[in-house]
Amino acid sequence: MQIKRDITVDILRGLAVVTMVCGNLPTVLLVEPYPFWLVLYGAWAAPLFILISGMMVAFTTQTKGHRLKYFLVRGTMLIIVGVLIEVVILGSHPFMFFQILYLIGVSLPIAYLFLRLNTFSKWTIVIIFFSLTPILQEIFKHTNYIVHRLIVDGWFPIFPWLGFSLLGVNLANLRWKCKSRIALRKNVFFLIEICILTSGGVIWWFTFYYYNWPSIGYVMSAIGVILILFSIVDYKPSLIIYKPLQVLGESSLFIYIFHLSLIQYVIAFIWSEVNLQTFLLIYIVMLLLMVLVAYGLRVLKTRWKSRPFIIRFLLGS
Repeated sequence: MQIKRDITVDILRGLAVVTMVCGNLPTVLLVEPYPFWLVLYGAWAAPLFILISGMMVAFTTQTKGHRLKYFLVRGTMLIIVGVLIEVVILGSHPFMFFQILYLIGVSLPIAYLFLRLNTFSKWTIVIIFFSLTPILQEIFKHTNYIVHRLIVDGWFPIFPWLGFSLLGVNLANLRWKCKSRIALRKNVFFLIEICILTSGGVIWWFTFYYYNWPSIGYVMSAIGVILILFSIVDYKPSLIIYKPLQVLGESSLFIYIFHLSLIQYVIAFIWSEVNLQTFLLIYIVMLLLMVLVAYGLRVLKTRWKSRPFIIRFLLGS
């Protein structure tokens, strides 16, 4: 495999950063309930991040020959960073919320082992994984608090979020190993993507008040949105409007830590309970600052050749 870096993946990771900020910023600036369009806008960041993390396990295993030890170390480091974020930035106790870095940290070695299975088994497991989610939500809803939050509740429980990582492994195979074979069927794939999004949206709409979150309708909608985004960006990833997103996606972990620090230590001290117009202005200024920082990191990475592993880890190298 000759691919060194997939620009579309970086762009979509950057888009996930942009929508993620809009998901976290309202907690310190707006009073609930938030506008529905605002909630919907930020709803796709997490599944996109997690799915791409699974794709990158498959990608780096095939291109760089990484083994299980590499993903165990990297996953452990993500969990440690998650603990530090909860304690230092959020002022909470470790593992109070099963946050996204914990989920991705756990998923990396699992995705590597999952990669060793045959194609039929991998797709069967993904389908079963998502299908089990509503059943387990009912089974575990009255169990021990920690077990409940780990498996089906909390911010990012194992079910269904780990399923997005495993799905990412499968999509990586379609994207990179089978790319030449699917190139002539793009229109068919796009139609399937539209059908998945439409079906998921209908289910989500009619079951919104009756089923636990995240629901099957949301999962299907998220998968449809992600697949469509890949198709759209793949059409012409070199467009200049994608450049800021690409740069954000190249250093997404550092930008994730930076944006949480900015929200907790700066924005929360200056503003509170602002109107929607002020919120949007703060959001735009914050994004511009993050892009500037990301461009600075890109320059740093090109000039600082022999970086320690921890620096390469944080900067996304």
